[in-house]
Amino acid sequence: MAEQSAFERIAADARAIGANVPAAETARLAEDRGMGAAEVEAVAETPSHLAAKKRERAARMHLNMSHIPQKSPKTFDNFDFGRVRGKGGEALAGLPARANLHAGRNLALIGPEGVGKTHLAQAYGRACCERGLQAYYVKARELSDELAKAVRPGTAASAMNQPIRPARLIIDEIGRCKFDKERTDPPSRVVDARCEKDGPNLILMTSNFTADKWDEFFTGGSTLLRVSDGLLDDAAVFMIGGTGYRGSALETFSVEAVPSVSRLPGRK
Repeated sequence: MAEQSAFERIAADARAIGANVPAAETARLAEDRGMGAAEVEAVAETPSHLAAKKRERAARMHLNMSHIPQKSPKTFDNFDFGRVRGKGGEALAGLPARANLHAGRNLALIGPEGVGKTHLAQAYGRACCERGLQAYYVKARELSDELAKAVRPGTAASAMNQPIRPARLIIDEIGRCKFDKERTDPPSRVVDARCEKDGPNLILMTSNFTADKWDEFFTGGSTLLRVSDGLLDDAAVFMIGGTGYRGSALETFSVEAVPSVSRLPGRK
């Protein structure tokens, strides 16, 4: 792709801040004023700066609303991809690039505890927010409790909108709770609504259990099983094995307690 001219960059940055400044119009103005290349570049710095500030504000807002823990943030930069091995290692290492996609397949991270699934899920959500995409991170148990409110009068709309609205819905720890028959309709409606959405739309899931065991946690009959099928109908599934990270910095010291020794009078 050819590099954008300064006039095209001005037009793009102006659009980002809600202004309509066609490249041709700026080019004519520069020609009428006898502006050189350096002067045009100087003019381009203003909309570029304003567009960058707007992106920063949007990223902060998305992060604040994402429900992603902000203390000791999990990022792709502080995840040790050097530990990733195996046939799918390259694909997993490419997960950061998927945060740039405005529409894509659902994602699932499956493996034992401590291999970094939650870290990667939170890092993915954070990267999406930084790129201007809304993300919402929720533990499966929390989602189950929230969707239970959807059957109560007066609370259905807010309970349903939270997992439907964001471009990226991240459900962590599927398998830590059960979605029972009383809660069959809300998750089904969430999946259906997200499938029908236009624009950026993706669900990322993590679980300690392979998908063939998810029916143990969707216990509401065929409708909830259809939910799990819908989640994985078009998904990229990363099976992560190996030794967990937890305890890797643990230090263990062996000591021995012995009976105290009484000192005789007059002896030091």
